[in-house]
Amino acid sequence: MERQPLLIDGQQTKALVVMLRTNIHDQTVYRVRLDELKSLIESLGIEVVGEVVQTRFRPFAKYHVGKGKVDDIRRKVRRLKANVVIFYNTLKSSQKLNLMQAVHCDVIDRYELTLEIFDQMASDTLSKLQIQSARLEKQAPFYKLQSAINYQYDRPFFRAGGEYGFHAKMREMTRSQAKIDEEIEKLMEDKQNRIWQRKKLGFPVICIAGFYNAGKTRLFNQITGDDKQVSNRPFTTLSSKYQKRYIDWETTVLFIDTIGFMLDLDPRLIESFKLNLLDIRSSDLVILLLDVSDPVLNLDMKLNEGIWLLRDIGVSRDRIIVVINKADMDKEKAETIGETLELDSYKLPWIVVSAADKTNVPELLDLISARVKYIAENPPEPVKLSPFRRAETSVNRILAEYPVEYVKRYHNPFHALVGTILSQNTTGSNRESAFNNLDRTVGVNPYYIDEAQESKIKEAIRSAGMYNQRTKTLKAISRIVIEKYDGDLNPVFKLPFNEARDRLMELPGVGPKTADVALMYVANRNVIPVDTHIKRVSKRLEIVPEKANYEEIRSALQDAATPDRFTEVHLSMIKFGQEVCKARNPNHEECPLNDICPLYEKLLDEQSRE
Repeated sequence: MERQPLLIDGQQTKALVVMLRTNIHDQTVYRVRLDELKSLIESLGIEVVGEVVQTRFRPFAKYHVGKGKVDDIRRKVRRLKANVVIFYNTLKSSQKLNLMQAVHCDVIDRYELTLEIFDQMASDTLSKLQIQSARLEKQAPFYKLQSAINYQYDRPFFRAGGEYGFHAKMREMTRSQAKIDEEIEKLMEDKQNRIWQRKKLGFPVICIAGFYNAGKTRLFNQITGDDKQVSNRPFTTLSSKYQKRYIDWETTVLFIDTIGFMLDLDPRLIESFKLNLLDIRSSDLVILLLDVSDPVLNLDMKLNEGIWLLRDIGVSRDRIIVVINKADMDKEKAETIGETLELDSYKLPWIVVSAADKTNVPELLDLISARVKYIAENPPEPVKLSPFRRAETSVNRILAEYPVEYVKRYHNPFHALVGTILSQNTTGSNRESAFNNLDRTVGVNPYYIDEAQESKIKEAIRSAGMYNQRTKTLKAISRIVIEKYDGDLNPVFKLPFNEARDRLMELPGVGPKTADVALMYVANRNVIPVDTHIKRVSKRLEIVPEKANYEEIRSALQDAATPDRFTEVHLSMIKFGQEVCKARNPNHEECPLNDICPLYEKLLDEQSRE
C-alpha cells in the first residue's frame, strides 16, 4: 500500500533539509549521508523541497548553524512554503527552541525523524514501548526548557519563579516514563530468560543483522520458509523474529531476523532498543547483510560501520559473516563486488546471494554450517571489549566473586531516608552508631526531630561527622514531611519510580544517590545507586568516561545487568571496591578483572618501560 503523506495543519508536509558539515575536507561522504536522510524523509510521505548545507569545523552554540545561515533557512522556508525543517545533525533542546522561534515553523533532527518512522512501523507492544521511552527521553529536556519560558510568570506566591506550574507538567511526563520503563524492565527479564532457554536447547543461533532495506526479512523467509512481512519501507522489522532451520544431518540452527542499522546510528537509539541487541550479542554467528544495488561508496561506508557496530555491541570478528544481497538486481556488479570492496582484506567469510531468486542461498547455508562447526572447535578469541561489554563482563565476575547476601525486608521510609543521610561520607559503623543514638535520645520520627533542640540532635549524631550540616538537613526534611505529607512518606514510595525519585530529590540534602538508596531498600525498586566505591571502580575499568556524572554511571551499570540483580550489583560492587579496588593501593594481584582492566594494563606498560 502506498504511504500516505503526512499533513501539518491540513497541508501536505514539505521539508527543508539542513546539514552542518564539520569535516571541511569532505566533498563526497556528506552527500551520501544527506541523500540517506532524504530517502528516510520521503519514506514518510514528506516532500523534500530544498536543502541548506553549511561547512564549519564545529557547530555554533545558539542555532547549531550560523546566524547568517539561519536567515537563509528562514527565507527558503518562506519561499518554498516548507512547514518543517529537518536537521541531519542532532540538536540540543536550546538550539531546537531557538531555531523554531527564528524560522517560524517546526524543527526536528534526524533522531526525531527516525523515531517517527519507527512509530509508523511498530506493530507489537515491545516496539511501541521502546519508541515511547526514547521519545519521552528526547522530549523531556526540550519541554523543560520551553516550560521555563512559558511558566516564568506563573507564580503561586512571592519569588516562586513559576516552579509549581512547571513541576506539575513535568511530573506528568515523569509518570509516563516511569510506567514505560517498568514495563520494559519486566520484558527485559523475560527476554533474558528466553535467551537462556534457547541456549539450553543446544541449537546454534544465527542472527541476520545489517542495514535497513538490505532484504533481511526476505532472506530470513527464503532460508526458513517463513512468510514474514516484506516491505521496501525502512525498518519494517522492529521486533526480532525467530525460526528453526535444518541445514544438514548434524546442523540444525535457530535464525533470528532483527532491527536494521543505519549510517551514523545515534547511540541513544541503540540504547533504546537494547532488548533487540541482546539477540545480536548472544548469537553464535551474525550475518552482516548489505545491498549490492547501493552505490559503492555507500556499501564501503556501511560495511565498515556495520563491522564497527557489531564489535561495539560485543560480537567478535570470528562470529561475523558478510553477505551481499540482491545479486539479481545487478548481476554484473555482483560478480565483481568482492574485488571492488576488497572484501578479502577484511579477513571475514563473505558471499554474494539473492534472496529473491535463491542465487547462492544453498551455498550460504553450507558456509553457515561450516562456520558453526569451526567455532565449536575453535572458540573465538575474546573481543577487545567495548565499554558496554566490559561493564557486562565486570558485573558478572564481581557478582560471582564477591556475593553479598541480602534479604528483602520492610524498612520504614523515614528511617531509611534518615539512615541514608547519616551514611553520607562516613563508615557503616559510624552511621549505625549515630542512627541508634538519634533513635534513643530523640526518636527517628519527623515530629520528634522537628520539635527537638538542635543541640540534642547534634550530640546524638556526632559520630557520623558533619553533625552541624546534617542536623539542619534533618530538621528541614522533617518540617517538609510534616507539612507536605502529613508526616508519612509511604505514599511517596508507592509512586512510579521516576516520580517518587523526583519527589524525594525535592527534599533538602537529598540527591540522586540518597533517593535511589532509599527507594531500593524501602520500595524494593530496581535501581543501582552509585556510591564512591562504585564510581571509582566504574571509572578505573573505563566503563564510563572519566568525567561521567552520576546518571551516566548508573545507566551504564543498569544496562549491564538484569533488573532483578540490581541490588546485588550495588552491594557486590561496594564490597569489591572496599576489599580489592581500594582508593589507595588497589590489590591488582588478587583482582579477578586483571585481564580487562585498563588501569592494570597501564601499570604493566609502565613497569615494562622501567
